[in-house]
Formats: sequence, C-alpha cells, structure tokens
Amino acid sequence: MTPGLREARLIEFIGPDPAQNFHFVQAMMEAGLVVREVDQPSGQADALVLASGFSGDTLTAHSRAVAQLSRAAPRLEQSQGALVLLQDTGGSFQPRDARAWLGGLAGLGRTAQKEFPSITVRTIDVDLAALGARPAADRVVEELLSGGAAPCVGLSETGRVVPAEVDAHNAPSSPDTISAQDTFLVTGGARGVTATCIIELSRRTRANFVLLGRSHIEDWPAGLASDLDERALRGALAARAKAGGQKMSPAELNRQASRLLAGAEIRQTLSALEAAGSRVHYAVADVADASAVKAAIRDAESLFGPITGLVHGAGVLADKLIREKTAEQIARVFSPKVLGLQTILSTLDARRLKHIAFFSSVAARYGNTGQSDYAMANEILNRVAHGMKAANPGACVTSLGWGPWDGGMVDDSLRAKFAEMGVSLIPQQDGANLFADALLAGPLCPVELIIGSELGHG
Repeated sequence: MTPGLREARLIEFIGPDPAQNFHFVQAMMEAGLVVREVDQPSGQADALVLASGFSGDTLTAHSRAVAQLSRAAPRLEQSQGALVLLQDTGGSFQPRDARAWLGGLAGLGRTAQKEFPSITVRTIDVDLAALGARPAADRVVEELLSGGAAPCVGLSETGRVVPAEVDAHNAPSSPDTISAQDTFLVTGGARGVTATCIIELSRRTRANFVLLGRSHIEDWPAGLASDLDERALRGALAARAKAGGQKMSPAELNRQASRLLAGAEIRQTLSALEAAGSRVHYAVADVADASAVKAAIRDAESLFGPITGLVHGAGVLADKLIREKTAEQIARVFSPKVLGLQTILSTLDARRLKHIAFFSSVAARYGNTGQSDYAMANEILNRVAHGMKAANPGACVTSLGWGPWDGGMVDDSLRAKFAEMGVSLIPQQDGANLFADALLAGPLCPVELIIGSELGHG
C-alpha cells in the first residue's frame, strides 16, 4: 500500500467533476479506506487526493492544487501522511492531445516531496478518457493499495508504466537539417542563455531569427563609456543627474540602469546574429499578449516568409515555499512560460514548424524548494512537447531540461550556493553547443532531455 494511506484515519478527495469524484470515492470506500469528498481540505485529514489534472483551465487547476496542498500540509506532515496527485494525460505521461496542458502536477509533487520530506507523494497519470470513470477509479485504488511507492506511475488500457531515465546518446547532427531558408521565432531570445544558444545556431545554419522580448532598446547616453557594468552605470547616471541639478532616487537609478543594460545586451545579440550571417528582426511583445504576438509574427513573415522553427525560452521566477505561494505569483510564472506558449501556438501554423525547442528546467524533473510553480510550468512544457511530437513525428521537437548555467540568472551569490550544494554549472559555450546539436539532430532528437547537474538531487 502507498505509505501513509494504511494508517490514515481520514482521506480527503478533491476533484473538478462531482460525477467523476463519486466513482473514485466509492471505489476507495469499497476497498476499506475512510474517505470523503470535500471542496477544500479541512486540515484534519491524514491523506489528500487531488484530481486537479482531470479537467479545467490550466492556470486555475494548478494554482488551486498549490493552495489546497498548502492548507493540508501541516496535518499531512504531522501524521507523516500521503499526497496523491491525479491527472489525465493519457496514462503514460506522453499525451497526444490537449490534455498535455494539465500535465504539470508531477512538478508540484516533486517539489512537495522536497518541502515536506516526511510525507509520501505520488503522481498518477490515469487515462480517464479511455478507461471511463469507474474503471479508472478501480485502477487507481489498486495502485494505491498494491503499487508500492513509485513517485510517478501511468495507468492506461495497455497496462502500468513507471517512467525511468535513460542515458541519451547523441543523435547524429546534419548540417542540412536547418538552412538559411528557415525562420525561427524565439521568445526570451534577445538576452541571456537563450541568446547564447541561438547565436551558436546562427553560426552553424545562417537561419533567420525573429526575437520577441518585453524590453525596449534604449539609446545609450552620449558621453558614457559603453562597457560600464551595472554598478558603474548607476554611479555615472547619478553623477550626470547631479551635474544637471536633478536628483534621482536609488529605485529610479536601478530602473534606468537596467533598461539601458537590457537595450545594450539586445543590440549585442542582434549584432552577433547578423555577423554570423543571419537576418534578424526584434519585436517588443509580451508573449502572453495575443494581439502583440500576432502583429510581430505578421511583420516577421512579411520580411522572411513562413516561420518554420520555434524556440520558447521566455520565463520568470517568483520563488516562495508552497506554504507562502500566492495565486498572483503562480500567474506571474505561468504567464510567459505556459500562457505565452498557448498564445504562440494559437497564432502560428504549427503544421509548418519543423524545429521546436522548449527551454524547460531540471526543477520540473526533480523539484526544487520554492519553485513549485516553476516546476509545474516547465513540466507542462515537457508534456506539450510529447503532444506536438505525436502530431508531427517528422519534426524535431525537444524540451530541454536545463540545469543552472554559468551566467544568465546565476550571479556570484547563486554561484557560491550551487558550489556549496555540489551542483556544477553548465559552461555557456557547452550549453550552446548542446542546444545546436539537439536541433540539428532533426526528428531523431529525444523529446525530453535533461542537461546538467540536478538541482538539490541527492
């Protein structure tokens, strides 16, 4: 039996559909478990079953799961109880349809296991659509009673599957896979590690690139050295303001310096791409803004022709423990990563895409303290990649689960923290080479790749 269930004096079940809930609660009761259906955790149950991944809006389903777990966690910890997360993404964690957008619960489960180490956490992917509610409920109960403690299990008409990692062997790269006739839409690609990756791809292919970003390219102030770091730039801006009889607050100085440095980094990326032989277009657009994305794609296709590749690298962090996580923080993380991807795929003709790369994270695969929303969002990218590969098997579709890079969002303090944890960083050029190799492998590239050290994985 799943550890924590045998001793549970009370199990609470929460699901989005009362008709489906009835079958699961009934099956559990018939198996001798003490269970009741609730809308919200009472805080008194020793085990919690969340069927958040059966239906509903992507953001709402995952946000509610975090809130419900937060409320139930103190009692689960006290009783060394169990958390069971149920989703329907085809029973193998490799969805072939739109159910992929409800596939982020494994990321929540893996993070919950790190933040609440005394409880047992299991994520079960059951093919509810194919099995039907009562047979699916019977399969889940059988798994809970006799399946052991595997953290992730898939249940479908074809049987039971426990996902496992295998060593990835480099698929042979072909220089002809991508050419100067291809055009890539890149989110988050004008700065940071995504920019590093596409510059390497440009060097090898001379493809065209359309970069979407939220930052405007501001002109560098005349008379200021162009190689100033952020601290020196703030000082120079403060001195200039003082000389002009103005007074700038520290917050204003930080904002202006950040805008100027962002613009300078974007210009450097554009110059590097052009120097490598690519044609490039930068558009200011929030990837979650459908009208802005449509306008940017329309302009880009008028310049370069149909978009044939997609690199989705946009993302933000809002780290907080599950106990402290708010719906607003989750929405902030989901907006570029998940809602942005939905916007892009609703705008592009996905049938024309031959090269697709999502920038996911090891946080999705192993969980990471404080990053439940980030883990869920990236796990959704992993599931969506499987769905897109099933729809277009002749395309290169890959979701890259990056470990921490030596650069990007990793500053000196984070670098020291990773070193203390024994987590090695991905050198920038090594990461860029792996990215380009993956895309140039074409259809042979694995759909999911984990690259770099595991975050906090012992």
